[in-house]
Amino acid sequence: MSQIQTLVDMLKAYQALPHHTNPALKQALGDVQAWQKARIKRTNHALFTDDKTAPLANYLIERIYGDDDFDVLADQLLTAGTNALNGSGKLEKLIPTNTLGAGVLGVQSAVHAIRLDLALATSLLADFGERYANRGIDDTLMHDVYRHVNAKDERIAQIHTIKDVCEQSYKYFNSFILQNAFKLAKGMAYDNGYQPLYDFIGDGLVAMKPLKRIDDFTVPFVANELVVIHEIHE
Repeated sequence: MSQIQTLVDMLKAYQALPHHTNPALKQALGDVQAWQKARIKRTNHALFTDDKTAPLANYLIERIYGDDDFDVLADQLLTAGTNALNGSGKLEKLIPTNTLGAGVLGVQSAVHAIRLDLALATSLLADFGERYANRGIDDTLMHDVYRHVNAKDERIAQIHTIKDVCEQSYKYFNSFILQNAFKLAKGMAYDNGYQPLYDFIGDGLVAMKPLKRIDDFTVPFVANELVVIHEIHE
């Protein structure tokens, strides 16, 4: 299966998720994601305030925990991907294979994060509806929801997946030849309707540029997030 086919299938499955047709669930998901963003920024404060790591930290959190923004991106990427399939893989010729692969991994990570948060939002309404309606979301409620959903292993896997995506992307992007090839592809990518995917990948490339080593971001991020998950599920 081509990378573009993988992308298209993934986005079609994402668009079939229930929050797209359930306003109450969509609102709950938005509240969960807002809490996640605030919590991640608080937990990883040093990464969001360091000039070298802040661009990547902000890129990840805005791409993953901005549902409305991701919905727009998903629509655009699905159109671009479908057009690419109809055009016999032209997109894979316009954007370097490794770079395209990193972009697909990034989208996959974002979709997986939304699925996990959707499980929290579903439980929030079904199992904690009265508390949620009366008090809104706070740390105590969210910790209770986390424990009720009991997806500790999936959350740990998610943290390591984000690490893997960062490391693979950095490996691909940390190449002068590849960066030049990617820049040269911009005009043709835009002209052929692939601006959303190109920009999604390009923004990630720019976010990683200040880093001398990807470990400067991934090591503290993984350590901080694992501490939180283990504390919640004690």
